[in-house]
Amino acid sequence: MGGGSKYSNPNWPGADWDVSGAFVNDRELLAFFDFCKTRLGFEPFHMVHGAPLCTWNSGRVLKTLLRDAEELRAAGLEYEKRGVAVYLTFSNILLSEEHLSDALCNALCKFFTRHNPTKRNGVIIGSDLLLSHIREKYPELRCISSILNIVQKGGKGKMDAYRELAEKYDEVMVHPDDVLNDELLEQLTERERYILLINEYCIRHCPLRGYHYKSLSENALNFLGYDGREFDKRQASNGCRELDVMLTSEKHGVLALTTPEIKHLYDMGFRHFKLQGRGHSNASSILFDLIRLTLRNDAADENRMETIAQRFFESLRAPIPS
Repeated sequence: MGGGSKYSNPNWPGADWDVSGAFVNDRELLAFFDFCKTRLGFEPFHMVHGAPLCTWNSGRVLKTLLRDAEELRAAGLEYEKRGVAVYLTFSNILLSEEHLSDALCNALCKFFTRHNPTKRNGVIIGSDLLLSHIREKYPELRCISSILNIVQKGGKGKMDAYRELAEKYDEVMVHPDDVLNDELLEQLTERERYILLINEYCIRHCPLRGYHYKSLSENALNFLGYDGREFDKRQASNGCRELDVMLTSEKHGVLALTTPEIKHLYDMGFRHFKLQGRGHSNASSILFDLIRLTLRNDAADENRMETIAQRFFESLRAPIPS
């Protein structure tokens, strides 16, 4: 992707970064993309994922994600202009037949079918019912198996589960715990079809992952009236809010990968790496990961990552072109 630029990270020149933040952090993502392309000579990412607050969504169920039609259209056109593919995060696992007629979700699918210059626009799916709907109504969109499929069907660590999903979907997201499972990863053929999440800030082997995903899907179906106190109660005793556990526990530490771990995955032949931004209130963490992963950090003077990052953040203060 950025192998031809002296500013891009040389550790993984062919990596495809799949970035969270569509429809919520568009200004920052587009600014970073434009800065890298015009000032540094490379495109830092070619895919974004996300969804506004809607019935089919799961994982980003925040009232701050309410968007009107013009905002959604404007964001979609900007990504189209830059040749950036959009993956709609429609991973709700609790959908029923009545939900398939949702006007906003179907309108988004129609829009990204029509505005799809890369032919890579797609839908991240956690429901067999929605998979059938997308295949029938929007065959031009790629279907991506959500992590929720592996979690809900008990497929973690099971090669047969991944094979079954690979037969049904165009791409398959690997369970975050399995990203550390070399024995399983070695068996995944067609590695370009598997997506690895590398900055997961949940703890390893989280016992609440399935319950958490289910609660997010319930929230999406009733986001104005959802009562999350039971989840908060369970999470409080899970260790994922304890900094010492997340940073020091070998068994339950945070799942975010180190540079050597990412390089190892790249050397194994994986190229599609997902950067999540679920639950973050602003774009700072996404931009931090983009800067850390896409810019080189082994050069001196003007090529140093810190120098380039400073120039980028200064550029954000410039007036937006009319």
